[in-house]
Amino acid sequence: MTTGPPLCVSVLSFLLLVYLGVSVSTVGADTDERGENEKRLVYDLFEKNGYNPLIRPVIEVNHSLQINFSLALSQIISIDEKNQVMKTNVWLQIYWNDYQLSWNPSEYGDIRSIRIKPESVWVPDIVLFNNADGNYEVSYKSNCVIYSHGEIHWIPPAIYKSSCSIDVEYFPFDQQECEMKFGSWTFRGKALTYAFQYGMDKLDLTDYLKSGTWDIIDCPGEIVTKPDEFGESKQMIVFKFMLRRKTLFYTVNLIIPCVLISFVSVCVFALPADAGEKITLCISVLLALVVFLLLVSKILPPSLKIPLIAKYLLFTFIMNIVAILATVIIINRNYRTPRTHRMPYWVRVVFLNHLPRYLFMKRPDHDERWQPKPFTPPPSYHTTPESRRVNLNLRTSNDLLELTEIHHPHCKLNTSSSSTSASAGKTNCRDPSHTHGHSAAGGHEAGTHAGHAPSTHAYRRTFGKSRGDSDSRDSEFRMTPEIYRATEAVQFIYHHLKAEEEYSTVLDDWKYVARVLDRLLLFVFLAVTFSGSVGVLMNAPHILEYVDQDKIIANLLEYIDDKKG
Repeated sequence: MTTGPPLCVSVLSFLLLVYLGVSVSTVGADTDERGENEKRLVYDLFEKNGYNPLIRPVIEVNHSLQINFSLALSQIISIDEKNQVMKTNVWLQIYWNDYQLSWNPSEYGDIRSIRIKPESVWVPDIVLFNNADGNYEVSYKSNCVIYSHGEIHWIPPAIYKSSCSIDVEYFPFDQQECEMKFGSWTFRGKALTYAFQYGMDKLDLTDYLKSGTWDIIDCPGEIVTKPDEFGESKQMIVFKFMLRRKTLFYTVNLIIPCVLISFVSVCVFALPADAGEKITLCISVLLALVVFLLLVSKILPPSLKIPLIAKYLLFTFIMNIVAILATVIIINRNYRTPRTHRMPYWVRVVFLNHLPRYLFMKRPDHDERWQPKPFTPPPSYHTTPESRRVNLNLRTSNDLLELTEIHHPHCKLNTSSSSTSASAGKTNCRDPSHTHGHSAAGGHEAGTHAGHAPSTHAYRRTFGKSRGDSDSRDSEFRMTPEIYRATEAVQFIYHHLKAEEEYSTVLDDWKYVARVLDRLLLFVFLAVTFSGSVGVLMNAPHILEYVDQDKIIANLLEYIDDKKG
């Protein structure tokens, strides 16, 4: 029986375990050795040498300590326009040299850097001066990294709320310039001097998370010197954030609805005045504009300058008010009647003749219909007398002819002066629908057959001179009360129909004036609204500029790499 392969496997496993044990023991020994060297190094630096973290690390008291500073931007969290506060997530990058914390790496197991709590090391008391939150220091105090040549790196993260003066003149197409001012809270004069690490006088955007609301245009930094209240100079590090608002959200949710609402108010003049919805539409648009004005007032802070969007809303608000007033005037003209108002001649010339030609709304028979139409109200007649025979004095016999021909178009009254009294009142009545001479007014005996004289009670004509006038010649007709009442009724119906026709004609003229005003104001408001919208919105300096945020960030990172390299 062969036992070769299992024996080989056992030998290999034993050798592997021996190797792993030796490696673990070597690593453990190295770790223990590094730990011992680090403990010894920390003891020598802080306890043996009597290091005091409260004393500024300079050889001479009157010497200046240089602090190298840079700022890495992680995120622009928000900008509160109402409270004028910018909230950012940044990393402070602070570098200085402490001559007391240097060592020879070869004496401590080649340890070149250690990490120490900031409470054990002197750190500059750098705070944000334009803080708007009440917390002036960093939110988390990270460890300080100490290198063997005495250089200390301290990079604490912080979430700051800095005050920022918001300029809302061109909102929402605005560009803001916010600042973050850093400096020592207690050291004055030349105790601390500042410089940019590697000469990077811009923000470090290596780990920047792009904002959905703002684009970074530029982020320069500078060191400024200002005198304090004690007459000494004081240095501060100022980083400027040049931010431009991304307008897509506000364009879709604020600008476009406002523009559409302004043009809806123009559509009021496209509605006919008889529809009854013109005032309702105007008031609805007015309420919508009030809602948008309240929304803008909630977003923006009080300012001495009127924001661009507020200017546009105010312009639209005023145009809507003017539209309401114009609509009231148009409706008033539309419902005017000839009984209450008389249309002036210049109104007819302007609004019924000339303006429709230029507004492309000429009506049929335009040249005749704009002329003034006389309106005579229907006359009122006295009560018919009760006498058996009455006299109806007409100026001429043509009046009776006209009256007869109007109401009996197929009848002709024979009033020849040479006829006898029996045939003087004959009527010749012809009806196209009757071949035997029947009258169109069947059922009446008087004048029903052609060629026959009416009854003796119908007409009697005499000739003679009128009393008191020997030179004039009048024709006198005598008729019964029944015929007189019928004639009076026919005259009343004729004048009533004529007056009603004139009345409706004048009504149509007033309605046409209202339509001409509607068309005229439609063109005027459309032109004013369009030009006003373009004029107000185009005042923004950056409305048509496109910001390539990726390209800007890439250029800033290239600049930082060049400085570090």
